Amino acid sequence: MAARHKPNRSRPLARGGLATALALAAAGGSLPFLLSDAHAETPSLTIPAPDRFKPVADPVYGAGPGGVVERTEVKDQSALGYYRWTPDGGTPVDLPASSPSDDVNSIDGGGGSHVSVTSGDVVAIYDFPNQVQLKDMKSGTTTKYTLPDGHFYRGVFGSAVLTATRDANGNKNVLHVLRMTDGQLTDTLATGLNGWVAEDGMTLGGDDRSVAIWYAHPDGTRGVGLLNLATAEVTPVFPGATGTNAQVVFSDAYVAWYSPEGGNTTARVLPRATPQAADTKVELGSDGEGTPQLGLVGDWVLTTRRFQQAADDFLAREGAPLTALPIGDGQPKTLLEHAGWRMAQVPGGGVAVTGGASAGDWAVRRVSIGDDGAPSLRTVHEVAPKEGKLTRLSLTAGHLVTAESDTTYLPALFQRQITLGAAPSAGERSLLARPDAQTTGEAAQRAYDARQPVGTGDGRTVVATTDADGAQVLVVLAADGTKTVVPAVDPQTGEKMPTGSDHNSTVRSASGRYVVFGDSGRGLEDRQYVVDLDASGGPKVIRVRQGQGGLAVWGTKLWMPSDADDGTLQAVDLKSGETTVTDPITDNGCLPQQLQTAGPWVYWDCYPTGSVSSGHGVYNTQTGQSSWAPRGTLGDGYVVAYDGDRGQLNLTPIGDASRTIEAFTSQYAYPIVAADRFGGAVAYAKERSAQITVVDSGVAASPVAEIESRVEQSVDLTSATDAVWDADWQLSKPVDDAQVTIRNKNGRTVFKGSAEEYAAAVSFTWNGRTGDGRYVNDGTYTWELTGTPADGSGSALKVTGTVAFSGGRSASTGS
Repeated sequence: MAARHKPNRSRPLARGGLATALALAAAGGSLPFLLSDAHAETPSLTIPAPDRFKPVADPVYGAGPGGVVERTEVKDQSALGYYRWTPDGGTPVDLPASSPSDDVNSIDGGGGSHVSVTSGDVVAIYDFPNQVQLKDMKSGTTTKYTLPDGHFYRGVFGSAVLTATRDANGNKNVLHVLRMTDGQLTDTLATGLNGWVAEDGMTLGGDDRSVAIWYAHPDGTRGVGLLNLATAEVTPVFPGATGTNAQVVFSDAYVAWYSPEGGNTTARVLPRATPQAADTKVELGSDGEGTPQLGLVGDWVLTTRRFQQAADDFLAREGAPLTALPIGDGQPKTLLEHAGWRMAQVPGGGVAVTGGASAGDWAVRRVSIGDDGAPSLRTVHEVAPKEGKLTRLSLTAGHLVTAESDTTYLPALFQRQITLGAAPSAGERSLLARPDAQTTGEAAQRAYDARQPVGTGDGRTVVATTDADGAQVLVVLAADGTKTVVPAVDPQTGEKMPTGSDHNSTVRSASGRYVVFGDSGRGLEDRQYVVDLDASGGPKVIRVRQGQGGLAVWGTKLWMPSDADDGTLQAVDLKSGETTVTDPITDNGCLPQQLQTAGPWVYWDCYPTGSVSSGHGVYNTQTGQSSWAPRGTLGDGYVVAYDGDRGQLNLTPIGDASRTIEAFTSQYAYPIVAADRFGGAVAYAKERSAQITVVDSGVAASPVAEIESRVEQSVDLTSATDAVWDADWQLSKPVDDAQVTIRNKNGRTVFKGSAEEYAAAVSFTWNGRTGDGRYVNDGTYTWELTGTPADGSGSALKVTGTVAFSGGRSASTGS
């Protein structure tokens, strides 16, 4: 017998509060109906949206002793909001900067708005081309500058505005220090440049005392000079320091320079009191991704890193660590596990930065020096995480699986166990599958992004995706995350499923061991593959259909359009090969391009993307009756459909009137919906939210039944390889208290034990020993499986059969 899948035991979804008449109706085999108030008896379950993995962008652009200037990622967008001043412990105040979508804050005045904290709690706001405001956020006073004609903004430092004018050659490298004194604008020309300075991007950093600029001598040597704002004189420092993306940061005690040009990983630090002294080299490390960003606090250099993410890299990052490196001897310290790349020096000492352990621990924090001389952290205010994105969901026998695009570092699948009834609950959310963080390539990184997971009813989940080579595959996931990959290969010819935009593989149907995946069945070249998950040797494709027409499976029955073009369906038994054909059921003999099955119901749709209202319906395989149903998702006895014109999610019991599950606030925001084919629940997420609602359908489910089984008919108890009796049953819905009783030919019980329940499946293993530890006599025994429907609806489960044991005790020894 093939190896069986036996996942961890989990409690099935239970529906409570249904009237006794509901169960009796289902047991009697009549068409299910909707009790007018049945759905109200079982409270709905709301599952909050998970947090996005990537922390909310909240860069700090400047900081004063009493607050910070920051911008926060807009709730429903990836753009940053307006600049705002957030006082410590106070209410944020929007600043009158221009376009919030521009992240222009470099002090070279490269266009747009420039917002910074200059000294104390004074915020400088530059509006292109010539307006500057200095707003004291404590007193509320504002000093306004209008730049003289021909002056180009280079930044505000303390109470001084640095500008540049053109030289005789037209280069913007003549520096001016502007101040407002008694309402009058003074203009002081910078001196000591010894020739000329670099054009445009000359300013590298500064505070209320000094500004770092590029300088260049006529002999071609270059370096960094410090412009003293009090005297407007430039003093060369860091000779030879050149390079793109250079940074210079200041504290009261130090000035530090760094450029990543040429793979450099070393910062140079000078004492500010004696800038002509020899510099101290601080190694920033080369093992981390991204470009180091510098800060200074006490006798420490702080570093984070700025990532440059490739267009084909979808790995979500939380931010590099915030690390403190000693200036001199000592060991580095990790202050935060993750941090944003921007740091703001606080005039008077300290650094402000945004970071934390994760998106749920994100906050603007201040770094200062503690009594022990080491950096310490203080939280200014928390930054709430964003809601993650849900792309697909599946609900099968109470097993809820969600495809989430951004709640971990790559798109992933998560799982929960759902229980309804009087006290609805959702089990702990756990990871089911995601790519490894080291995975590269779009196909591998986005293997579970917007891919529809489908439950099989026995605890497994299947997803159709592509492998690293772009070939279509079926991924089979056990509840513990164990993964098996089944290629879409024709077992007869070895031909693979075609790739490209015309072939969009997805899981079309799944029931226990059998899965249908592949194309939609709308085109002549479409291919659909039937997989046996428990085939000898492992999961494999057992048959392929090419051409138009949908496939669906329930138990051992594979449903498809019949060979005759007359609107009939045929069901092929995947074990016996027996084929049965229905009477014509489709309108005008149209060919169903989509089929769904659940219990005794077969849903067909000839035009799944069209607007033909009569081209779809439901067929009852037990009664032979056909019924109209809206285009939607089939459950056991009902169809769930979204009415976009009215903004309503409706549930239609087959053969009865529709009712509205929920009316949405906006039309055309189509929800993500799943109907539990192995139970009576509906799960949905609405209006682009990852919050999930689970409700009872209120429709009587079909009586619980065995729909497929793998039960050994004989066991040799002396076998060296398989000396136990194994039995697996796939049921139509979950049961509780599953028991297996073994009786001898006289009807006497020789063994009784509990079976393992998982989703809507039951498994049992017995070694042939009775309660006293001895083997049973050789012979044929009757087994009986019993269980109580977990939803409280319908009669109890009872399945019987026989098994022959040999190699035990001979009949002559007695029992």
